[in-house]
Amino acid sequence: MKFRIATWAIALVLLLAGGVAGWLIAQDTRDSAPKALPVLGPAPAFRGLTNQLGESVGSSRFDGKVQVVTFLFPYCTTYCPLIAAHLAGLESTLKLARLQDKVEIVAYNVDPAGAGPAQMRAFLKEYGWNPKDPGLQFLTGTPQQIHRVVGAGYHVDYEKVPDGADPGGGPELTPQPEVVNELAAQANVKYDIVHNDALEIVDPQGRIRKLYSQADVVSTARLLSAIKSLLPPRS
Repeated sequence: MKFRIATWAIALVLLLAGGVAGWLIAQDTRDSAPKALPVLGPAPAFRGLTNQLGESVGSSRFDGKVQVVTFLFPYCTTYCPLIAAHLAGLESTLKLARLQDKVEIVAYNVDPAGAGPAQMRAFLKEYGWNPKDPGLQFLTGTPQQIHRVVGAGYHVDYEKVPDGADPGGGPELTPQPEVVNELAAQANVKYDIVHNDALEIVDPQGRIRKLYSQADVVSTARLLSAIKSLLPPRS
């Protein structure tokens, strides 16, 4: 079962996120310090991945910064567009909180064989991002590189399945959104990349500190609290 979400609805979410951001920041200044997040393991190190602008990126680029990490399929018509729009709203909040220089939003392309930097840029534009924004790195590479980083490093499963196939082997119990994706409509691909819609927080030392299994619904307030808990207090 799917329910349809138009692009204007995503634009409305982004607009509301900007208005709510100031309130979140004001509230956060009155909150007590959040509990320390446990260390879940090391984030994968890598060299030679390619971002949405065609630039080579290695994991050392993120040294000393908090990373908000997710995994996107550019031809997705369900959760990935919602996650991309959600993180665009988070970045607006980070700018208002003057944290944009301390945080990087990092997405990995789970369709490295089918979508490259041009498709990644088109996807970002569609859901509220400027592809030249330095606060976002959307990374791709060879299928082997992405599997090593995403599958083996972040332990996120993903699988290419033909249209109409049921990778779960059973009935679909949870209704899924159907989001308008002009890039997908133009490409008319005959497959999906089924994957965990996860979001992970990595600390400035390169350690995974938090995992959210539903990246599209975790609140901006919770993300901001987790991020601030991993940064040194301001003087």
